[in-house]
Amino acid sequence: MIELRPCPFCGGKVHYNYNINLEPDGVTCSHCMMIVRFARVKPIQKGESYGDVQRRIADCWNKRDGE
Repeated sequence: MIELRPCPFCGGKVHYNYNINLEPDGVTCSHCMMIVRFARVKPIQKGESYGDVQRRIADCWNKRDGE
């Protein structure tokens, strides 16, 4: 699993958020409770694992403009 960068608002630890189908769909900060969902990250496709989707979410989350 790819490590997620801390929350840009409070510096808190973030973890994966899961949708109603128990598929990863974003991240949530455990300190300030900020939630970010990545609507453009496709859910699990045939032949993929949760790790594949988590990797796509981590790539989106860890990439920040201006840094």
